[in-house]
Amino acid sequence: MAVSFSRRKILYLIGFIIFLLNLQAVAQPNYPREPKEAALIYSDLLHFMDAYKALETNNDTIQVLQTLYFERGSEGLKEFINRHQLTPELLKDAMQADPERYALIPDFVGNITEIEALYADLMKRYHQVLPNTVFAPTYLLVGANRGIGQASQVGQLVTIMRVVDDRNKMQKLITHELTHFQQVMAMGGPKYISLYSAPNNMLGICLREGGAEFFTSLVLGEITQDKALEYIEKNETQLKKQFLSDLETQNQEFWLWASIDQNSYPKLLGYAMGYEICKEYYENSDDKSTALQDILKMEDAEGFLKSSGYFKE
Repeated sequence: MAVSFSRRKILYLIGFIIFLLNLQAVAQPNYPREPKEAALIYSDLLHFMDAYKALETNNDTIQVLQTLYFERGSEGLKEFINRHQLTPELLKDAMQADPERYALIPDFVGNITEIEALYADLMKRYHQVLPNTVFAPTYLLVGANRGIGQASQVGQLVTIMRVVDDRNKMQKLITHELTHFQQVMAMGGPKYISLYSAPNNMLGICLREGGAEFFTSLVLGEITQDKALEYIEKNETQLKKQFLSDLETQNQEFWLWASIDQNSYPKLLGYAMGYEICKEYYENSDDKSTALQDILKMEDAEGFLKSSGYFKE
């Protein structure tokens, strides 16, 4: 059964709050600074394949998933389970609802060496954009259509179901989430967290997501919300006015997570609007290296917006 908007939003926010709370309890992580040391952890995919093969002869799906996948989970899978309340029952339901999609996993895993090569190249490209990158590990997971890509205190969590046949999308997700980790490292956990507990935080959220999108564009030449960006570029004058108007009332419905379950316009337009603002700020800056740090450390959203010049007539 499809997850209703309210439940999807609640699940997202619960997971994000867990991430934020955990940041307060975790010391500065001792993750590598060299791209060649960045870890791609896919042990959970191998464990899932053990379960998938076992199900050819064992009809007890719940027990097989529990024993061969859940109980052998990496730190990344444990974090994902904690965030999204993933259970063997939910995973079984998802597999039965979309068997063709899960049938793509063996081919993905069979080509994991190619995925590793793509990842290694991606980390090198990211390091070229941001030489002081902190390379938290990336975990590739199998989920039940809850969460696609997200940052966490243990690293990037990427469920492969929606990217199993789209490596470009997978790379964009990894890059976006790695940038969120850099934002935390740049400003510190408490300041990062403070945005989400502050009132009237629509602009800050759009700029933070837009910053992650901007770094993704620098590394890969495109962003995760490409349809949203195209929509904004086609309707820029109108949407600029609406964005400023909605900032006055703090109406996030058109721009952020409330937009996920509608089909009238592209979802998450706030990500793309934030990207446009960050891009304008960067292009108008004489010192590009400092501009990148400004985007990561952004604490004064109003000041940043004004400095960007994006809304100048």
